[in-house]
Amino acid sequence: MKQSLWRYTQLEVLHDALARIIQLEPGELCVVSCFIDGQRWYVMTSSRVFGIYRGSRFEFSPLKIRKCTWGDFQQEGRLQIDVAEIQLLDGAKVTLAYEAGFAAIAPIYYERFWHTSYPALDRVADKPGRD
Repeated sequence: MKQSLWRYTQLEVLHDALARIIQLEPGELCVVSCFIDGQRWYVMTSSRVFGIYRGSRFEFSPLKIRKCTWGDFQQEGRLQIDVAEIQLLDGAKVTLAYEAGFAAIAPIYYERFWHTSYPALDRVADKPGRD
């Protein structure tokens, strides 16, 4: 994942620029945070996604994601910012700026966990005979 090359994205902690202005809810854990500038940042936590894209604030539960379309995230080591379009179950669309290249794996895997793995965990837990 070459984290040493990530410029804007951090795992498990709020980016330094966000730590001064964001407070998470009690028990809420930061999974991925990205601060590109004051108009392009996001935080993905154990319970929600929130941030700003060009003056538009957004906040939603990762369980409300219907579809996520990532831009050209494979930048082969070049630093670049791209955008993802996130369609929510209620039909709303959210645009999120993210760091392309190696750092893109963090928000992409976050989204895939909530969209694919988390529902599968629910199905396993609901099977008869499971305690």
